[in-house]
Parts: sequence; C-alpha cells; structure tokens
Amino acid sequence: MHVAIDDTYGPERITPTKYVTGARRTYVAIEFPDEQVNYIRQNIRDCVTWLEETLGAPLPELHFSDIYNRRGAWKSCAAGVNLRVVSFFAEIYRLHRWRVHIQTVDDRTFADHNYNPSHVVDGIDLSERDGRALFLLVLKVRKSVPQPPEPLVVRVDAGRAKAGSLFAPKSFRQWGNLYDGRYENSRIDPLLQVADFLAFSINRNTHLATKSSITDIDKEFLAMISDMDIQSKDIIRVESTMTSIRQDLERSHFEDRVAKGLEKSE
Repeated sequence: MHVAIDDTYGPERITPTKYVTGARRTYVAIEFPDEQVNYIRQNIRDCVTWLEETLGAPLPELHFSDIYNRRGAWKSCAAGVNLRVVSFFAEIYRLHRWRVHIQTVDDRTFADHNYNPSHVVDGIDLSERDGRALFLLVLKVRKSVPQPPEPLVVRVDAGRAKAGSLFAPKSFRQWGNLYDGRYENSRIDPLLQVADFLAFSINRNTHLATKSSITDIDKEFLAMISDMDIQSKDIIRVESTMTSIRQDLERSHFEDRVAKGLEKSE
C-alpha cells in the first residue's frame, strides 16, 4: 500500500460560522494500491508536461490553490484552462475512488476535551495546530491500512521537513523493515499532486459553503467535486441549495457533535 499525505488551510480571513472558522488546519491522506502507483505517476507526469507546453513555463509542482485562483505561472493562462486541470484530476479520482482520510483541527478540537498537548511525538510537535492535525491523521492511517506483512510506503509533502527525511517511524514500527516513510517533494513523487488536489478540493468546498454568494466557476467546481463521490468516512454529505448552504453546514456540524457527545441536542 502507498499513502500520500498533504495539508491545506485557510483562508484565515473568512466570515466564520459557529463551527467553521479560518483557524483550521487540515491534513488529507489517500491510499493507493501498489499495482496502480506507476500508472498514476506516469499519467500525472504526462499531464504536467502538457501543461508546461500549454503555459510556456516550467511547473516544478502543481499547487491547486494557485491553479484555481490563477496565480503565479497560471496568471496568464486562458480562461477555463485552470478548470480543465481540476477536471483532469477529478476524472482520475472518479475512475479509481481511492480511500481518503481527512483530519481537521482548529482551536475547538482539543478544547472540547479540556486537553492541550505541548510535547513532541515521533518528530511531530503537538503544541502546533498543524502538528496535531498531522498526528491524528497518522493514527487514522495506521488503523486503516493493511497490516504487516503488507509493505507500507508513506510520502508526506515536504512542507514541514526536509525532503528525504524520515516520517513517523515509531508510529509505524510494527511494520519494521516493511515500512518506508519519508517527506518528499511532489515533483519527485506525483502521488503527492493527487493529495494536494484532494486537500485543496475538500478545503475549498468547505470555504465556499460559508460564503453568502459564489461565482459560476465556483458552482462548476462544486458540481465537479460532488460528482467525484470522495470515499471517506470523514465526509458528511448533505443535500442543500445555495440559499441555505450555510445553515445546512452549521446543522450538519451540530448533529455530528451531538452524535459524538460533544453537545446536547436542542
């Protein structure tokens, strides 16, 4: 099994709802069966080559926040090209529907349990919101993936640590020599491009649900992500309309918290 992990956050300056604020950090992990890895990597490399030729600029890495908002190398791209890239990755996911794990942490997450960790576990600093989200995701992944003697390869985007450095060896020690966990750049391992895409899409979907109005491109994006049918136990699916989406978002969070015993039913 291969697992790719990336993070997403913000925008911090939003009009918050009761349960969704800008002070959140999200990590996403995708499980890839070993037999699909080479095929997926080559498809993404081919996509990047085509994009470089189309834009006339090198693209060491694809960052979907930049793609969607047409920043950096994407600033001068023709209208609609950015959504074609989103559509390409959405179609890859629709074809395979890999299992996805999501962990979001904000100021409320640990306060709900009257717990404020500040120590370092397996190289991950739990005094930081970022580290807390990553470590909780590690626990989800460890529980979900096939156990030894199935080999496990984990790649985490190298934003937190130097590319090539070990990732969470103690957390996965039961795999022994069958575990290969490292931080890596997405230009080296294209599986991380898929993780970046899923992380951005999930976070953007949440952000758009908090807005009072959205653009036609935003609506097209939401339809695209909905059609992907992301396979994750961490996603709550709610039917809504643009006139009630903010209220429905709040209601779904409230009902989830009641089910977990974090709040009492009204």
